Amino acid sequence: MKRAKRNIKSKKNKRTIFIILTKLILCTAVISTAFIISINPKAKPSSNVTFNQENAPKETSEKVAEKEADPFEGSNVINDNRGVPVLCYHSINSDSLKKNSISMPKEKFREQLKTIKDSGYITLTMAQLNDYLFKNKPIPEKSVVITFDDGYSDNYTNAFPILKEFNMKATIFVISSYLTRDSYLTSEEIKEMSDYGIDIESHTVSHVKLSTLSYKDQLKELKNSKETIENITDKPVISIAYPEGKFNKDTKKATLEAGYSMGFTIDRGYADRNDNPAQLNRICVDYTYKPNNIINVLKNLKK
Repeated sequence: MKRAKRNIKSKKNKRTIFIILTKLILCTAVISTAFIISINPKAKPSSNVTFNQENAPKETSEKVAEKEADPFEGSNVINDNRGVPVLCYHSINSDSLKKNSISMPKEKFREQLKTIKDSGYITLTMAQLNDYLFKNKPIPEKSVVITFDDGYSDNYTNAFPILKEFNMKATIFVISSYLTRDSYLTSEEIKEMSDYGIDIESHTVSHVKLSTLSYKDQLKELKNSKETIENITDKPVISIAYPEGKFNKDTKKATLEAGYSMGFTIDRGYADRNDNPAQLNRICVDYTYKPNNIINVLKNLKK
């Protein structure tokens, strides 16, 4: 009987010791964890680490988007009213002997573009020019706009490859009813160039001298050509070049009513912020221009 009581007492003692040891182990674990946290206060729960990792790519993408939103990053920009030279070309042909006021051999055209590029000039799109002139947006100190009138097919076969070679932007003013004619651009060609980044803008429907038309007929020419081009490129047409540079008061009024932001003449000079948006200057250049003539136009031309 006494032996049985001793066995029971012994089992109770063992159980008590086990419970005490378990509590000691748990207390030690808690104390150790607290000590580790105290010597490393920057340590955070794993859930927070996951949150930070998820946020990191987002912050990076925002910075990338901001960088891509600045097309002039790395350039010395200005925001004064010194104006921008808008050069006017027409046909860029393959025949080195074919030279006249609106036709230039492609070798000569390439020489002129190389001069512009080597001189550090940056070509602007129509939207960038519009933002500078009328929305107070900065542009590179050395800015230039390259335009072509009429929409000859050699703008695609000869000028387009040279523009791509020098990574230059340009604008082609096309006559919307001429897109099915020989020697003029096709809808497929202007769509391809537009997708690449060349601006396709209006030169009216029929290349008529606008100043000879009534206000109603001028407005029709401007609206219909704009609509036709926009249906091909799926992009807004914001500018027009007046055929042969002919315009009057009705032309300027119709240009703005038709939804254009800018109207270009061939009056010689820079386009600047003092200009009427429907009466912007350009500089027509031809095959006689040598590199020094191009530099003079870019640096020294006044209104």
